[in-house]
Amino acid sequence: MLRAVVSKRLLDRMIREKVKQVVECHDVEPLPVVWRERLGLECNWEVPGFTGANGAVKRCTQSMESYLEFLAEQFDIPDEGMA
Repeated sequence: MLRAVVSKRLLDRMIREKVKQVVECHDVEPLPVVWRERLGLECNWEVPGFTGANGAVKRCTQSMESYLEFLAEQFDIPDEGMA
């Protein structure tokens, strides 16, 4: 599947804006997107976690799961791997 390549900054902004809209994510912040080596057909990025109270992070992570999957299907970030 071909994905559009977008900057980490744009992807971070989309994720932060969605977090602001999700009630379960009140007082939770996503960590910045990081590049990772692609495994099979997966995207080449991930959100390494969220910061905030443990219970809130768990609820937020569950609430954001489908949105992050949607973004992973649509977007990659510029490759940072060794050539």
